[in-house]
Amino acid sequence: MPEEFIVPETGPVISWSDKFVGILSSPGELYASVLKNPEKNNSNWGIPMILSIIIAILFTFVVFSQPPIQDQLHETQLKAMQKSVADGKMTQEQMDTAMERNPAKPGTPMFMIFGAVGAALVTVVMVFAYSGVYWLGGKLALKTNASYLKVAEVYGLSLFVAVVGTLLTMILMVAMGSLYATPSLALAVNNFDPMDKTHKLLASINVIDFWQLFVIGVGLSKLWSTSTGKAMGVVGGVWIIWTALKVFVGFGM
Repeated sequence: MPEEFIVPETGPVISWSDKFVGILSSPGELYASVLKNPEKNNSNWGIPMILSIIIAILFTFVVFSQPPIQDQLHETQLKAMQKSVADGKMTQEQMDTAMERNPAKPGTPMFMIFGAVGAALVTVVMVFAYSGVYWLGGKLALKTNASYLKVAEVYGLSLFVAVVGTLLTMILMVAMGSLYATPSLALAVNNFDPMDKTHKLLASINVIDFWQLFVIGVGLSKLWSTSTGKAMGVVGGVWIIWTALKVFVGFGM
């Protein structure tokens, strides 16, 4: 008799529109369905990453074409160079020359190209870096054995929240004519100073970021077969460390 092959049972195929809606409305149910398959599904991080890159490039061209925002960027560059002069890192003459010959002034084609390429690179780096940090955090804190790429699937699907946040931020910035008009506590600051640590901390209290963190925590709890509280402990710890580095040390993109 010929050998009988048994095809493993798989769950129903979930469309990308359903995944998008599911992450926004019922992340727990979506992750429970998606993560049932033990095989790696790179599209779960690849497709959201590509969509995020497209939206980030759109954001770059729309936001940085606004004259008020171009003026804010120019002022920020000027203040940074003036600080370098005050600290003795460059002379006033060097500063004047650099400002005059800068080929990537805000609003120029070169600036837009650099901005678009930078946005794409940052998105890719964030996907793999955050996935690695969460994977390592789960290993160390909760002794999990989930693979790196399964963690990347969880983080990747959460990017749908970031896409919504990017579009919302773009609308706020264009409507208010401010680079600092984000869905965060920075909206409560009249004259936002990007060099002020208190202002930077307020900008870090972002409702979209917290929404995405919650979604990631829910997804990791399903993947790690642990409570949402424990998974959120790992996610929240990463956020606290990264926020401290950005605000008090000056790291960030």
